[in-house]
Amino acid sequence: FKDLNGDKVVNDKDVTVIGNPNPDFTYGFTNTFSYKGIDLSIFIYGSQGGDIFNYSRRQTESLSSPYANQLTSVLNRYSASNPNGDLPRYNQWHNNNSRISDRYIEDGSYLRIQNVALGYNLPKSLINKIKVNNARFYVSVQNLYTFTNYSGYDPELGALNNNIRFMNIDNGHYPVPRTFTIGTNIEF
Repeated sequence: FKDLNGDKVVNDKDVTVIGNPNPDFTYGFTNTFSYKGIDLSIFIYGSQGGDIFNYSRRQTESLSSPYANQLTSVLNRYSASNPNGDLPRYNQWHNNNSRISDRYIEDGSYLRIQNVALGYNLPKSLINKIKVNNARFYVSVQNLYTFTNYSGYDPELGALNNNIRFMNIDNGHYPVPRTFTIGTNIEF
């Protein structure tokens, strides 16, 4: 906390903007590669520059109540025996540990490998014998991997409660699952 207005008192008059949920830009790339009946399709996308308010971390690292569950990261808090701790000391007598600050604002940039599909089309000489027009076998993975420095589950948040005023607030947002699919397409 800082005395931003210079009145030598740190209070609510020293509030300032500490983040922007809007990304600088978003991007994506998709391509399909084919060779002798084998095809590989890849789709990646990402977002650069948007900030995230990690409300979940605020609740689980605030060190403001002896009755609230906390993350194990609070074990590395400041104390007489740990003066170089990463988190402030436990204090239930004021709310500084749970006040909104840049401690809970994180970079929400990410690159996600959204879809990878590998397929094989059976040769025409083989499928003509079994009276099939086309036969393709494939395996695909959705949400294969996300590259990010965000400490929460998923940096792709959107708006909390579908309210545009609450963009990129992580209140325990459940991450997108990784899905594996094996299948076949057969045309008669």
